[in-house]
Amino acid sequence: MKLAIMLPNWIGDACMATPALRALRTGNSGLEHVCWIGRPAPMMVLEGLPWCDSTLVYKPRARGAGIFNRRGLAREMKRRRFDAVLLLTNSLSTAAIAWLSGVPRRIGYARDGRSMMLTERVPVIDGQRNARTDPCIDSYLRLADHLGCDISDRRMELTATQHDRQMTEDLWKKIGFRNNCLTIVMNTGAATADTKRWPNHHAVSVAKRLSKDYGAQVLIHCGPAEREVADAIQHDADDPKIRSMGCMTSLPLGLSKGVLERSDLVISTDSGPRHMAVALNKPVISLFGPISPSLTRTYNVPEATLSLGLECQPCGKYKCPLKHAKCMKDLDSRRVLAAATKILQESPTLQRRAS
Repeated sequence: MKLAIMLPNWIGDACMATPALRALRTGNSGLEHVCWIGRPAPMMVLEGLPWCDSTLVYKPRARGAGIFNRRGLAREMKRRRFDAVLLLTNSLSTAAIAWLSGVPRRIGYARDGRSMMLTERVPVIDGQRNARTDPCIDSYLRLADHLGCDISDRRMELTATQHDRQMTEDLWKKIGFRNNCLTIVMNTGAATADTKRWPNHHAVSVAKRLSKDYGAQVLIHCGPAEREVADAIQHDADDPKIRSMGCMTSLPLGLSKGVLERSDLVISTDSGPRHMAVALNKPVISLFGPISPSLTRTYNVPEATLSLGLECQPCGKYKCPLKHAKCMKDLDSRRVLAAATKILQESPTLQRRAS
Protein backbone atom coordinates (compact mmCIF):
# COMPACT_ATOMS: atom_id res chain seq x y z
CA MET A 1 0.00 0.00 0.00
CA LYS A 2 1.14 3.51 -0.83
CA LEU A 3 0.17 5.64 2.19
CA ALA A 4 0.11 9.42 2.61
CA ILE A 5 0.03 10.83 6.15
CA MET A 6 -1.19 14.36 6.86
CA LEU A 7 0.97 15.61 9.74
CA PRO A 8 -0.25 17.87 12.56
CA ASN A 9 0.33 21.58 12.05
CA TRP A 10 2.03 22.50 15.33
CA ILE A 11 5.54 21.56 16.43
CA GLY A 12 4.43 20.03 19.73
CA ASP A 13 1.69 18.02 18.04
CA ALA A 14 4.17 16.75 15.45
CA CYS A 15 6.38 15.51 18.29
CA MET A 16 3.42 13.82 19.95
CA ALA A 17 2.60 12.13 16.64
CA THR A 18 6.00 10.42 16.42
CA PRO A 19 4.92 7.24 18.27
CA ALA A 20 2.14 6.83 15.68
CA LEU A 21 4.49 7.62 12.79
CA ARG A 22 6.95 5.01 14.06
CA ALA A 23 4.17 2.44 14.53
CA LEU A 24 2.83 3.05 11.03
CA ARG A 25 6.25 2.48 9.48
CA THR A 26 7.60 -0.36 11.60
CA GLY A 27 4.38 -2.12 12.60
CA ASN A 28 2.67 -2.57 9.23
CA SER A 29 4.39 -4.89 6.76
CA GLY A 30 1.87 -4.04 4.03
CA LEU A 31 3.21 -0.52 3.49
CA GLU A 32 5.36 -0.17 0.38
CA HIS A 33 5.72 3.60 0.49
CA VAL A 34 5.03 6.25 3.15
CA CYS A 35 4.78 9.94 2.28
CA TRP A 36 4.57 12.61 4.98
CA ILE A 37 2.56 15.71 4.09
CA GLY A 38 2.88 18.76 6.27
CA ARG A 39 3.69 22.39 6.80
CA PRO A 40 7.33 23.55 6.91
CA ALA A 41 7.78 23.70 10.71
CA PRO A 42 6.67 20.12 11.48
CA MET A 43 8.75 18.87 8.58
CA MET A 44 11.85 20.58 9.95
CA VAL A 45 11.28 19.17 13.44
CA LEU A 46 10.85 15.62 12.11
CA GLU A 47 13.86 15.82 9.81
CA GLY A 48 16.24 12.92 10.36
CA LEU A 49 13.63 10.35 11.39
CA PRO A 50 13.71 7.24 9.17
CA TRP A 51 10.01 6.42 8.85
CA CYS A 52 9.07 7.97 5.50
CA ASP A 53 10.09 7.50 1.89
CA SER A 54 9.04 10.92 0.59
CA THR A 55 7.59 14.23 1.74
CA LEU A 56 5.28 16.95 0.44
CA VAL A 57 5.46 20.42 2.00
CA TYR A 58 2.54 22.81 1.79
CA LYS A 59 1.13 26.07 3.08
CA PRO A 60 -2.58 26.78 2.61
CA ARG A 61 -1.98 29.93 0.53
CA ALA A 62 1.51 29.31 -0.78
CA ARG A 63 2.66 30.90 -4.03
CA GLY A 64 5.72 30.02 -6.03
CA ALA A 65 7.82 26.90 -6.50
CA GLY A 66 8.77 24.34 -3.88
CA ILE A 67 5.74 24.55 -1.57
CA PHE A 68 2.21 23.56 -2.59
CA ASN A 69 -0.95 25.40 -1.71
CA ARG A 70 -4.15 23.47 -0.94
CA ARG A 71 -5.26 22.96 -4.54
CA GLY A 72 -1.75 22.25 -5.73
CA LEU A 73 -1.30 19.67 -3.00
CA ALA A 74 -4.54 17.92 -3.95
CA ARG A 75 -3.39 17.76 -7.58
CA GLU A 76 0.02 16.39 -6.59
CA MET A 77 -1.55 13.75 -4.36
CA LYS A 78 -3.79 12.70 -7.24
CA ARG A 79 -0.77 12.52 -9.54
CA ARG A 80 1.14 10.28 -7.11
CA ARG A 81 -1.75 7.79 -6.92
CA PHE A 82 -1.75 7.08 -3.20
CA ASP A 83 -3.84 4.11 -2.08
CA ALA A 84 -4.76 5.72 1.24
CA VAL A 85 -4.36 8.94 3.19
CA LEU A 86 -4.37 9.02 7.00
CA LEU A 87 -5.34 12.34 8.58
CA LEU A 88 -3.53 13.04 11.84
CA THR A 89 -5.11 16.47 11.56
CA ASN A 90 -8.68 17.17 12.67
CA SER A 91 -9.48 20.08 10.38
CA LEU A 92 -12.14 20.30 7.71
CA SER A 93 -9.63 21.81 5.26
CA THR A 94 -7.23 18.84 5.31
CA ALA A 95 -10.15 16.45 4.84
CA ALA A 96 -11.18 18.55 1.85
CA ILE A 97 -7.66 18.25 0.39
CA ALA A 98 -7.82 14.48 0.79
CA TRP A 99 -11.27 14.37 -0.83
CA LEU A 100 -10.22 16.57 -3.76
CA SER A 101 -7.15 14.36 -4.32
CA GLY A 102 -9.38 11.39 -5.07
CA VAL A 103 -7.35 9.03 -2.86
CA PRO A 104 -9.54 5.89 -2.52
CA ARG A 105 -9.13 5.42 1.25
CA ARG A 106 -9.44 8.55 3.41
CA ILE A 107 -9.04 7.77 7.10
CA GLY A 108 -9.49 10.04 10.10
CA TYR A 109 -11.58 10.94 13.10
CA ALA A 110 -15.26 11.58 12.39
CA ARG A 111 -15.39 15.12 13.78
CA ASP A 112 -15.73 18.79 12.90
CA GLY A 113 -18.19 18.28 10.07
CA ARG A 114 -15.87 16.34 7.77
CA SER A 115 -17.26 12.80 8.00
CA MET A 116 -18.73 12.86 4.50
CA MET A 117 -15.25 13.44 3.05
CA LEU A 118 -13.83 10.33 4.73
CA THR A 119 -14.21 6.74 3.60
CA GLU A 120 -13.11 5.29 6.96
CA ARG A 121 -14.45 7.24 9.90
CA VAL A 122 -12.76 6.49 13.21
CA PRO A 123 -15.25 7.32 16.01
CA VAL A 124 -14.22 10.07 18.40
CA ILE A 125 -15.58 8.07 21.33
CA ASP A 126 -14.93 4.34 21.42
CA GLY A 127 -15.63 2.70 24.76
CA GLN A 128 -13.35 4.38 27.30
CA ARG A 129 -11.38 6.21 24.60
CA ASN A 130 -12.21 9.78 23.63
CA ALA A 131 -10.12 11.57 21.01
CA ARG A 132 -11.17 14.98 22.37
CA THR A 133 -9.96 14.39 25.93
CA ASP A 134 -7.38 11.58 25.77
CA PRO A 135 -3.67 12.47 25.65
CA CYS A 136 -2.79 13.51 22.11
CA ILE A 137 -0.19 10.74 21.84
CA ASP A 138 -2.84 8.10 22.51
CA SER A 139 -5.30 9.67 20.07
CA TYR A 140 -2.73 9.59 17.27
CA LEU A 141 -1.84 6.01 18.13
CA ARG A 142 -5.49 5.00 17.88
CA LEU A 143 -5.42 5.99 14.21
CA ALA A 144 -2.38 3.75 13.71
CA ASP A 145 -4.23 0.99 15.53
CA HIS A 146 -7.04 1.34 12.97
CA LEU A 147 -4.51 0.28 10.33
CA GLY A 148 -3.45 -2.77 12.34
CA CYS A 149 -0.21 -1.44 13.81
CA ASP A 150 1.35 -2.37 17.14
CA ILE A 151 0.84 0.73 19.31
CA SER A 152 2.47 -0.46 22.52
CA ASP A 153 5.44 1.95 22.31
CA ARG A 154 4.21 5.42 23.31
CA ARG A 155 7.59 7.17 23.57
CA MET A 156 8.13 10.26 21.45
CA GLU A 157 11.27 10.38 19.35
CA LEU A 158 13.33 13.02 17.53
CA THR A 159 16.88 13.17 16.27
CA ALA A 160 19.28 16.02 15.61
CA THR A 161 21.07 16.02 12.27
CA GLN A 162 24.78 16.67 11.82
CA HIS A 163 23.91 20.14 10.55
CA ASP A 164 21.88 20.79 13.71
CA ARG A 165 24.85 19.74 15.84
CA GLN A 166 27.26 21.93 13.89
CA MET A 167 25.01 24.96 14.37
CA THR A 168 24.94 24.20 18.10
CA GLU A 169 28.72 23.94 18.20
CA ASP A 170 28.94 27.34 16.50
CA LEU A 171 26.58 28.80 19.10
CA TRP A 172 28.59 27.31 21.98
CA LYS A 173 31.76 28.93 20.64
CA LYS A 174 30.04 32.28 20.13
CA ILE A 175 28.68 32.50 23.67
CA GLY A 176 31.67 30.87 25.39
CA PHE A 177 29.93 27.77 26.72
CA ARG A 178 31.97 24.70 27.69
CA ASN A 179 31.16 21.17 26.54
CA ASN A 180 31.86 19.54 29.90
CA CYS A 181 29.75 21.88 32.02
CA LEU A 182 26.24 21.30 33.40
CA THR A 183 23.95 22.94 30.83
CA ILE A 184 20.38 24.00 31.54
CA VAL A 185 18.11 25.30 28.79
CA MET A 186 15.24 27.60 29.74
CA ASN A 187 12.34 28.36 27.42
CA THR A 188 9.94 31.01 28.71
CA GLY A 189 7.98 31.79 25.55
CA ALA A 190 5.11 30.19 23.65
CA ALA A 191 4.37 30.96 20.03
CA THR A 192 0.69 30.06 20.20
CA ALA A 193 -0.57 31.74 23.37
CA ASP A 194 0.27 34.75 25.54
CA THR A 195 -1.23 32.91 28.52
CA LYS A 196 1.50 30.25 28.37
CA ARG A 197 4.41 32.67 28.76
CA TRP A 198 6.45 32.77 31.96
CA PRO A 199 7.47 36.18 33.38
CA ASN A 200 11.05 37.30 32.86
CA HIS A 201 11.78 38.10 36.52
CA HIS A 202 11.04 34.51 37.53
CA ALA A 203 13.34 33.21 34.80
CA VAL A 204 16.14 35.57 35.86
CA SER A 205 15.87 34.46 39.47
CA VAL A 206 15.97 30.76 38.60
CA ALA A 207 18.85 31.14 36.14
CA LYS A 208 21.00 33.08 38.63
CA ARG A 209 20.44 30.56 41.40
CA LEU A 210 21.26 27.60 39.15
CA SER A 211 24.41 29.34 37.98
CA LYS A 212 25.47 30.19 41.53
CA ASP A 213 24.52 26.97 43.33
CA TYR A 214 25.49 24.41 40.67
CA GLY A 215 27.93 26.25 38.43
CA ALA A 216 25.51 25.66 35.58
CA GLN A 217 25.65 27.46 32.29
CA VAL A 218 22.10 28.49 31.42
CA LEU A 219 20.96 29.05 27.86
CA ILE A 220 17.80 31.07 27.28
CA HIS A 221 16.09 29.42 24.32
CA CYS A 222 14.21 31.50 21.78
CA GLY A 223 12.79 31.51 18.30
CA PRO A 224 12.74 34.63 16.12
CA ALA A 225 9.62 35.99 17.84
CA GLU A 226 11.10 35.63 21.35
CA ARG A 227 14.57 37.02 20.61
CA GLU A 228 14.05 40.30 22.48
CA VAL A 229 12.61 38.54 25.53
CA ALA A 230 15.54 36.11 25.73
CA ASP A 231 18.04 38.92 25.30
CA ALA A 232 16.32 40.87 28.08
CA ILE A 233 16.62 37.90 30.46
CA GLN A 234 20.35 37.69 29.68
CA HIS A 235 20.75 41.43 30.30
CA ASP A 236 18.88 41.39 33.61
CA ALA A 237 20.73 38.29 34.86
CA ASP A 238 24.10 39.97 34.24
CA ASP A 239 26.01 36.69 34.52
CA PRO A 240 28.49 35.42 31.88
CA LYS A 241 27.13 31.90 32.30
CA ILE A 242 23.56 32.97 31.45
CA ARG A 243 23.28 33.59 27.72
CA SER A 244 20.57 34.05 25.13
CA MET A 245 20.29 32.25 21.79
CA GLY A 246 19.25 35.62 20.39
CA CYS A 247 22.83 36.43 19.47
CA MET A 248 22.50 34.12 16.46
CA THR A 249 21.49 35.74 13.18
CA SER A 250 19.36 32.76 12.25
CA LEU A 251 17.26 30.71 14.69
CA PRO A 252 16.06 27.64 12.77
CA LEU A 253 14.30 24.72 14.42
CA GLY A 254 17.35 22.56 13.74
CA LEU A 255 19.36 24.76 16.08
CA SER A 256 16.70 24.26 18.75
CA LYS A 257 17.00 20.49 18.33
CA GLY A 258 20.77 20.65 18.61
CA VAL A 259 20.63 22.87 21.71
CA LEU A 260 18.08 20.66 23.45
CA GLU A 261 20.02 17.51 22.57
CA ARG A 262 23.11 18.98 24.26
CA SER A 263 21.24 20.07 27.41
CA ASP A 264 21.26 18.28 30.76
CA LEU A 265 17.97 19.74 32.00
CA VAL A 266 15.23 21.75 30.30
CA ILE A 267 12.82 24.17 31.98
CA SER A 268 10.05 25.09 29.59
CA THR A 269 6.56 26.42 29.20
CA ASP A 270 4.00 24.15 27.55
CA SER A 271 5.23 24.82 24.02
CA GLY A 272 7.13 23.24 21.14
CA PRO A 273 10.57 23.17 22.83
CA ARG A 274 9.08 21.27 25.77
CA HIS A 275 7.87 18.49 23.47
CA MET A 276 11.12 18.47 21.52
CA ALA A 277 13.13 18.08 24.73
CA VAL A 278 10.95 15.20 25.93
CA ALA A 279 11.27 13.51 22.53
CA LEU A 280 15.06 13.82 22.88
CA ASN A 281 14.78 12.03 26.26
CA LYS A 282 15.84 14.97 28.41
CA PRO A 283 14.68 15.65 31.98
CA VAL A 284 12.09 18.41 31.62
CA ILE A 285 10.33 20.72 34.07
CA SER A 286 7.14 21.80 32.32
CA LEU A 287 5.28 24.92 33.40
CA PHE A 288 1.52 24.72 32.83
CA GLY A 289 -0.94 27.57 32.82
CA PRO A 290 -4.19 27.44 30.83
CA ILE A 291 -3.82 23.91 29.45
CA SER A 292 -4.35 20.68 31.39
CA PRO A 293 -1.18 18.55 31.64
CA SER A 294 -3.30 15.46 30.98
CA LEU A 295 -3.98 16.48 27.36
CA THR A 296 -0.29 16.40 26.50
CA ARG A 297 0.88 13.62 28.78
CA THR A 298 4.18 12.07 27.70
CA TYR A 299 5.79 8.68 28.22
CA ASN A 300 9.57 9.23 27.93
CA VAL A 301 11.72 10.36 30.86
CA PRO A 302 9.12 11.34 33.49
CA GLU A 303 8.44 15.08 33.44
CA ALA A 304 8.12 17.32 36.44
CA THR A 305 4.88 19.15 35.63
CA LEU A 306 4.18 22.32 37.61
CA SER A 307 0.74 23.90 37.79
CA LEU A 308 -0.86 26.04 40.50
CA GLY A 309 -4.24 24.32 40.27
CA LEU A 310 -6.23 27.54 40.45
CA GLU A 311 -10.01 27.42 40.26
CA CYS A 312 -9.87 28.94 36.78
CA GLN A 313 -7.44 26.28 35.49
CA PRO A 314 -7.48 24.87 32.92
CA CYS A 315 -9.37 27.41 30.84
CA GLY A 316 -7.75 26.45 27.54
CA LYS A 317 -7.73 30.08 26.39
CA TYR A 318 -5.04 31.96 24.48
CA LYS A 319 -6.04 35.16 26.29
CA CYS A 320 -6.85 35.13 30.02
CA PRO A 321 -10.65 35.57 30.37
CA LEU A 322 -10.12 37.09 33.83
CA LYS A 323 -7.33 39.37 32.57
CA HIS A 324 -4.85 38.43 35.29
CA ALA A 325 -2.95 35.39 33.95
CA LYS A 326 -2.13 34.36 37.52
CA CYS A 327 -1.64 30.74 36.47
CA MET A 328 1.74 31.71 35.01
CA LYS A 329 2.52 34.99 36.80
CA ASP A 330 2.20 33.36 40.22
CA LEU A 331 4.15 30.22 39.26
CA ASP A 332 7.15 31.61 41.08
CA SER A 333 10.84 30.85 41.00
CA ARG A 334 10.74 29.04 44.35
CA ARG A 335 8.60 26.22 42.94
CA VAL A 336 10.70 25.86 39.83
CA LEU A 337 13.96 25.87 41.77
CA ALA A 338 12.64 23.17 44.09
CA ALA A 339 11.80 20.96 41.10
CA ALA A 340 15.20 21.61 39.49
CA THR A 341 17.03 20.91 42.74
CA LYS A 342 15.22 17.60 43.16
CA ILE A 343 16.19 16.45 39.66
CA LEU A 344 19.80 17.56 40.01
CA GLN A 345 20.28 16.01 43.44
CA GLU A 346 18.73 12.68 42.42
CA SER A 347 20.96 12.25 39.35
CA PRO A 348 24.58 11.22 40.02
CA THR A 349 25.41 12.02 36.38
CA LEU A 350 24.16 15.59 36.68
CA GLN A 351 25.88 16.03 40.03
CA ARG A 352 29.20 15.08 38.42
CA ARG A 353 28.68 17.67 35.69
CA ALA A 354 27.96 20.41 38.22
CA SER A 355 31.01 22.33 39.38
